[in-house]
Amino acid sequence: MTANKKTRGFSYIEVIIALALFAIVVLAVIPTMSQAGRNMTFAVDAYDGHLQAQRIMLAVRDALASGTDPKTRVASITSNFEYSVWVFGRYAQEFHTIDTPDVSAAVAGTNIALANSTIITVVWGEDGQVIGHAVGMV
Repeated sequence: MTANKKTRGFSYIEVIIALALFAIVVLAVIPTMSQAGRNMTFAVDAYDGHLQAQRIMLAVRDALASGTDPKTRVASITSNFEYSVWVFGRYAQEFHTIDTPDVSAAVAGTNIALANSTIITVVWGEDGQVIGHAVGMV
């Protein structure tokens, strides 16, 4: 009994064409997956930066409210990152771990209420960009 054309399966040409189409689709998806990985890394870094800024801001607020030195309190909780702190109002002061923070970039778009002291905390990335910030009041 001979096999008829319907039961023979795919020819080599059909398999090669299918593999070529599959390769084209995979090559189109790889850059998208790579970009997604970079975006995820950026998002994790930004989230960590915002959490660090929030921790610093809360430490400064607690130190000012209790009458202790906020620089000492902040120095005890920070490591491996650069930060800047500006306090506007009653407890006005500034301290940071870098020589020339870009104040205009850090406080851009921030509404500073001067009735009480406003604390602006900024965490800087390795490339000098703002990776996290927090604003609070005493």
